[in-house]
Amino acid sequence: MSGTRAKKQGIGAEAEKKIAAKYPKEWEADAMAWVANMSGQSVEWGTGDEARLGDNFAKPLTDGVILCHVVNNLFPNSVKKVHDQNPNAFKMQENISNFLKACEANGVDRVHIFQTVDLYEKQNVGQVISCLQALSRVANKKDPSKPLFGPKQADECKREFTEEQLKEAAKKAH
Repeated sequence: MSGTRAKKQGIGAEAEKKIAAKYPKEWEADAMAWVANMSGQSVEWGTGDEARLGDNFAKPLTDGVILCHVVNNLFPNSVKKVHDQNPNAFKMQENISNFLKACEANGVDRVHIFQTVDLYEKQNVGQVISCLQALSRVANKKDPSKPLFGPKQADECKREFTEEQLKEAAKKAH
């Protein structure tokens, strides 16, 4: 996990700083409440003394168990096997990977899907929050009774133009 790694230097430190600057601190409390609600379990978040921004949020999620329960509550049987009995590192990462596959299978756009190491090694926890927002939007769009976390998904706004309008726009463009 991230606690056993050496402090990043040079370009690695710069990249880490950029990722930290993008962390959506304003969404963290909402994300915590939504995850706790959707998992149906008691979630013990970090205490605030963790080293990096996002570590408090990531701490109870790194084994992937809670995430699997969240996606299964939104979309039943999305993750068939959840390794929740003292999972080792491989089983934890498999849980996270199964969660990500379930997200994609249920309609979350790949743009919002994080990499397993983003959560497991706490390298980009902001992307985890972005993925959870996208998951809540997809679930809410399919079933409006599902609680929404973050902005609502936009609906398609199809426009139709007459031939005359298209010609007029073409004239203005040149």
